[in-house]
Amino acid sequence: MTQTEKLTWRAFAPGDFERAAGLLGRTWLPEFPARAQRAASQIELAHYLARSTWSLVAERGDEILGAVLLAERDREGIGGEDWAALEARLTDGAEGDPELAEAVRVEMDGVREEAALELEYLAAGGAGTDATIKLLIVSPDAKGLGIGGRLFSAALDRLRETGARGYHLLTDDSCDFGFYEHKGLRRAMSRRSGAYWPGVDPATDEFHVYVYDQEL
Repeated sequence: MTQTEKLTWRAFAPGDFERAAGLLGRTWLPEFPARAQRAASQIELAHYLARSTWSLVAERGDEILGAVLLAERDREGIGGEDWAALEARLTDGAEGDPELAEAVRVEMDGVREEAALELEYLAAGGAGTDATIKLLIVSPDAKGLGIGGRLFSAALDRLRETGARGYHLLTDDSCDFGFYEHKGLRRAMSRRSGAYWPGVDPATDEFHVYVYDQEL
């Protein structure tokens, strides 16, 4: 039996939250101290979950190795109000600790900047307005298993089955957007960031956020 055959593929469950947030933190926020990493990654994940209508995780044993979340237009989110309430509670809780509050501000400023660019894309009526890939993440420990490609393909299968005409996603210079270009997506919008990202000063560093889209 290969490592891939040992993987379980299933929908995201509420009990996955801590492990999935840990994966997000280790993968995207390695510069943050442990407490700040945990706080920022939990709030960011709750933010994405509050908007998600479909999900898939790759699990091996007790470890989540990857996840994808979709937000589909005109479809009701899965537990959206509960996740939004959790995001609010976690954010309020972090406000009382300067270290946590600063980490959350830095991370969520970037998320909000991407969201603002997304609103412009949606208002322009781009090809991918029917759905958004809100999150696609794979553990660095899972390289070579094909998890990212399988999660991505499953999300596209879902969109085709439900009749979506296209989709889009948000990304930035810290991510491997070459993966999306290889999958046939086009860069629909680009903007130099004005937010403080981990390790990036907008006054001196060139750092961009992007919208990628694809027709189906």
